[in-house]
Amino acid sequence: LNQDNMWYCPACKDFKQASKKLDLWKLPKVLVIHLKRFSYSRHWRDKIETPVKYPLEDLSLKQFMLSSDQNDVLYDLKGVVNHFGGLGGGHYTATCFSVTDNKWHVYDDSHVSSASSEKACSPSAYVLFYVQKDSLAAHRNGSGSHNGMEDMDVS
Repeated sequence: LNQDNMWYCPACKDFKQASKKLDLWKLPKVLVIHLKRFSYSRHWRDKIETPVKYPLEDLSLKQFMLSSDQNDVLYDLKGVVNHFGGLGGGHYTATCFSVTDNKWHVYDDSHVSSASSEKACSPSAYVLFYVQKDSLAAHRNGSGSHNGMEDMDVS
């Protein structure tokens, strides 16, 4: 974290420059990634509009794993929450993949429409929902535990 985005130390009660490190021990069946889209500092508040590239398929977290037990785990994107607007207000939509018809759909209030896979990679993405590939195969085949997978079908 730099001068514009310092961490507040509760021990010394002061803002400090710091670094963040993320290590994973075990991977979840459903991975939720919340993108930082709002910036708050002592002097400034703003929405972060920087485009974020993320894969639709085969997301690997191997580089963050401390254990090699799950190094071959891959994730597919199944849902995206988008935020349009600014800090004072905005509008949320969702783009989700339906396992029922194998298509992407955009959910905007009471309106639902079909979408291309490219629509899932939105510059307004705020929250990403990934599901492990082996979990999807088990759900489609009706074998194994569902692990909440039935809740992922939003059609």
